[in-house]
Formats: sequence, structure tokens, C-alpha cells
Amino acid sequence: MQNGKVVRSGIVKGKVQGVMFRQTFVRALLKYGLEGGATNDPLDSNCVSFTVCGDEHAISEILKRLTGVVPLNSWGATVTHLELVTPPIPIEQHQVTTSNVESFHWTKSVEFFL
Repeated sequence: MQNGKVVRSGIVKGKVQGVMFRQTFVRALLKYGLEGGATNDPLDSNCVSFTVCGDEHAISEILKRLTGVVPLNSWGATVTHLELVTPPIPIEQHQVTTSNVESFHWTKSVEFFL
């Protein structure tokens, strides 16, 4: 727990690289009023690590939706496996975060379903 907020980190596997997963995930965090980030695994193109921080109920909901919404966006991003890890990964260590998502030049054609 951080300043009264819950922090969770994990790894997702599936079709999560090259399909705008990180942008989809981080924008969903913003929609839910959460902070966090995501990072592509350089050694496994089917794996992304993430951290989410905020209200426990909102975190539970977004984690449930990660494996329940298929696809997560119009590019076909899909999570087939989600595993929580400890200790949490600091948000600032992620490639894409709720603080820097707007600084990237994302493809505009993606629709978000998460």
C-alpha cells in the first residue's frame, strides 16, 4: 500500500506486443482513475509487465477485464494469462505510464474496448 492506495504488479501473456496493448492498458487506467504503467518484455514478444496503483475495487475490476474482454482493442490485443508478482515494479520504471502516455506518437486508428 502506498499513500492509502493499493499497488499491484504483474505479467500478462497473449497477443500483447505490436498491437497497441500498452496504450490500451494505460488509457484504461486513466479511465478508471488509476495510475500505472506497462513495459514490453524484450525477450518474449508474448509478454508485458505492468503496475497499477489506486483504489482496490477499481484495480480488481480492470484486472478482471484484462482477461475477460476479447479483444481489448481493434488491433486484436488479447490477454490469455495474468500473473501477479511481488514486490511491485515501480511505475516510473515502465516504458509507458499514465504520466507519459501523451508524449508518444501513437497510431490514431486504434479503438479501445478495455
